[in-house]
Amino acid sequence: MTSPAGSTDGEGQPGRQLILRPAVTKTFIKGIIAIAVFSLFLNIASNLFHYFIFLSLSLGALGLFMLYKRHSTFKIGEENIVVSRLFGRPNSFGYDDIYDISVAQGILAKRFDCGSVYIILKRGRGGVRMMGGGVAERLEDVPKPNYISDLIASRLGPYSQPPE
Repeated sequence: MTSPAGSTDGEGQPGRQLILRPAVTKTFIKGIIAIAVFSLFLNIASNLFHYFIFLSLSLGALGLFMLYKRHSTFKIGEENIVVSRLFGRPNSFGYDDIYDISVAQGILAKRFDCGSVYIILKRGRGGVRMMGGGVAERLEDVPKPNYISDLIASRLGPYSQPPE
């Protein structure tokens, strides 16, 4: 059984552990747009062979980046959240370590119903440094980011707000 945002772990029971991977369709579209814009400035007619080399290298690099991005996993469990990336240690933090949550979506992200969920942490380590000196973890290009944000917020509990 699956939720609107991804698959569940365990015996198909929702709510146990949600495992997400970044959506790479938006990344592919952005890469194609960048290649097309850059191609406008090239003199393609004079040297078609070099353009095909440029095109194959660009598409290959885009494919490798999409593969690297798709390798990230975000596990949202009952007790904690685990963020795993290809060349880094997994980062695990409990809901009591969460200070705030926000969602960021650009024009293409809204079109493809994906976006980044920023989880600002009270303590621990995260992949994003904040301007005020704190840290955050980013779940980039997750499907249904508002659903994910609401799911995480529902698991924070009544005493998760920072002291005033």
